[in-house]
Order: sequence, then structure tokens, then C-alpha cells
Amino acid sequence: MLKRVRAGEVDIQTDFASSDLKWLEKNMPEYIRIAPYLGVYYYPLNTSDEVLKDPRVRKALAMSIDREILTDKVLRTGEVPAYGFVPPGTGTYGQPSEVNWKTLSKDERIAEAQKLMEEAGYSKSNPPTLRLSYNTSENHKKVAIAIAAMWKKALGVKTELYNSEVKVHYASLKTRDFQVARAGWIADYNDPQNFLNLMEARNLSKNYSSFNNEQYNTLMKKAEMEVDMDKRDEYMREAEAIAMAELPNIPLYYYVSKNPCKSTG
Repeated sequence: MLKRVRAGEVDIQTDFASSDLKWLEKNMPEYIRIAPYLGVYYYPLNTSDEVLKDPRVRKALAMSIDREILTDKVLRTGEVPAYGFVPPGTGTYGQPSEVNWKTLSKDERIAEAQKLMEEAGYSKSNPPTLRLSYNTSENHKKVAIAIAAMWKKALGVKTELYNSEVKVHYASLKTRDFQVARAGWIADYNDPQNFLNLMEARNLSKNYSSFNNEQYNTLMKKAEMEVDMDKRDEYMREAEAIAMAELPNIPLYYYVSKNPCKSTG
């Protein structure tokens, strides 16, 4: 697609690999448009899986991922590390509910993650093996390789990478035929409900992790019926806090819009 943009056959491209950024900055700087975007890149965890049904394991996996390395060293195109599920600036939501370990240092996070894994019956000498699925994309592959290395170093987790085309990948997510997988969500409309609905039990098609928390479901239903926007947002922040404690989905980063396009000036 980038070749077609360069040839003048396409006016706008909706994404590009981070490995192309330096070339683009040098050769086509007027084409690059990078801006905030209401979207979250995340890893659903199959909560029906024997290993991942334990919230201690899910939390340990989430804590041992260095999001700043992902955004600053692996992707390098302005993505924002995500410690909550709802992107900042969504609707009237205000500050999202983030994980309670965000302020810990890297060493403190790793130590806590190792402790949680030991409590769950695992260690570096007795690690679990996880299959990490992603759909075909150079960036998805790089992120998966980086996270697999982080899990190996911090927790001893053995990760098997599994790549498939996008239709096959999402079909596997919908049938829950996965352990860990990549997914992303771009808002259909500017409202936190559009993101948090992905973890409601009644959302059979998009709740890939099969998360089913009664309190979470109740809060989301209350928000749906509430006409006072402040109360509605508060119900959803409470729900998001539950999700960030249980971590059926691991948020990794918030998207930015990356569009090589013809200059209009």
C-alpha cells in the first residue's frame, strides 16, 4: 500500500509499519499525519483456560509487560502506554480507572508478578506454556515477540507464537479457540460504553475473554439506564476498576492515527 501511495495511485493509507517511519520522515515528511485516536490495543486472555482462569496469573502477565518499551522502542510512532481500557478523552468520562500498580517501579512490578505466579503454583523452574495468537501484521509480530521475551525474562513463561490471517484469527477469538491473543478496538462512537461493553457477559460476540463478573455486569446495566451523565460515568468507572483488577483483557497501548496522505496545502 505504501508503494501505491508513493506511486500516486492512493491518496490516503490508514496505517504504516513503524519500521517505515524513519524512511517516511526523511523522504515523505509532508505525507505523515500522526494524531490521537480513540482506540485501544489489548490482549484478551481466555478466562476459561486452565492457566488463565487464575486472576493472579493474569495480573502477573500484565504487570511484567513494559508498555513504555513497546511504545518508545518497538513501535516508535507516538502510541500511548495503556494502564486502563478506556482511552483518555473519551466522551465526558474524564480520567479512566487504571490498574492500581501503575505507579510501582519496574523492579517492584516484576517482584510482585513473580510472587503472584508462585502463589498460583508456577515459577521460573516450573513455568506455564502459553500460545499467543496474532493476525498477520509486522507490528503485531514485533509486539508479540517483545512481550514473549518480557514474560520469559521476568516469569520464565514459555510462549508459542501463532500467526493467522485476520479472518481466521478473529474467528478463533469468537469461538474462544485461543489462550492469549491480540485484539484492538476503535470507537464506533465517542463514549466509554463502547469500550467497556467488550467485557460484558451478554456481549457474546466481542467478549473474547468470556469475562463474567456479576458486579461488572450490574454496573454496566445501571449505566445504560442512567440519564444523569455524571452518575453514568461513575458507574462505568467503577466497572472499569473491576476489569482492571481482574484483567480479562490486558491493555497495552492507545492507538494514534498514522496516515500517509497527499498534502492539501
